[in-house]
Amino acid sequence: MHYHKEKNHLVIEINERIQGITLLEFFHYLHLSKKTIHLLRQNKDYTLNNTYVDYHTVLKKKDILSIKAYEQGRDFIEEESSLEIIYEDDLLCVVNKPSNLIIHPDDKSKKNTLCNYVSYYYQQSYQDLPIRYLHRLDRDTTGLVMFCKCALLQPYFDALIASKEIKKTYLAIIQGHLPQKEMSVNLPIGQDRHSKNKMCISKTGKEATSHFKEIKTNKNYTLVKCQIETGRKHQIRVHLNHLHHPIVGDSLYGKVSSKIKRMALHAYCLEFIHPLNNQPMIIECPLPLDMESILK
Repeated sequence: MHYHKEKNHLVIEINERIQGITLLEFFHYLHLSKKTIHLLRQNKDYTLNNTYVDYHTVLKKKDILSIKAYEQGRDFIEEESSLEIIYEDDLLCVVNKPSNLIIHPDDKSKKNTLCNYVSYYYQQSYQDLPIRYLHRLDRDTTGLVMFCKCALLQPYFDALIASKEIKKTYLAIIQGHLPQKEMSVNLPIGQDRHSKNKMCISKTGKEATSHFKEIKTNKNYTLVKCQIETGRKHQIRVHLNHLHHPIVGDSLYGKVSSKIKRMALHAYCLEFIHPLNNQPMIIECPLPLDMESILK
């Protein structure tokens, strides 16, 4: 479907994929809550071909649907940075998170987080929008983080993440070489009883499945592609450490390295189906220089 932002509305041209369903069914497809749908009706915050209609109206090809979809007001303090924007449209902003940076502050009066950097970028690009991150990365991990610009679509993206329909691929540099060039680890992960900061393989833990593939080697280091089917805390780090091949620079599960000042883990790729045009989205972010230098 073709779509664009018009002030605080999302304007969508209905195509053959959506035609034939009711407006209510389309709202359900977007994972809108009963409360949101009720408010849209109560406030008449949508029109079909410039007219407010009942939500049982059947959508037809070429219909123009306009829905109030955007909120206003940046809610984190702007902090100047040279943030790298990897992808952006009217729904999403995907950024490359630097190392040694957390996603958000524990108090919105504080700074020095990714949300503050994104707030500055929105300010500089004249976007008066709340800062809504869709997932997190550890402080040391670099790479792709998604922000939802359209409040109406946030439940849809939240549902994709919850159902693992946003495929995340990481790149890690490990000590040594994997036992096999391609392998999977399916071992439950739970809290380490001896350290509140650590996780461990535990029979009473939650199911966790990781897939690893060797990409490149350099002496005693290996670049590994990591894909996870579950999203347990520290999952990649715990599973690689269990294989006796911890991530280089991971001081919690391995040891400090002279090769890099942080853990060599990078969120490299996001794959998902775009909610409106139904096209496969593949967003990639190159390996950072500090990790590249280990391989050279």
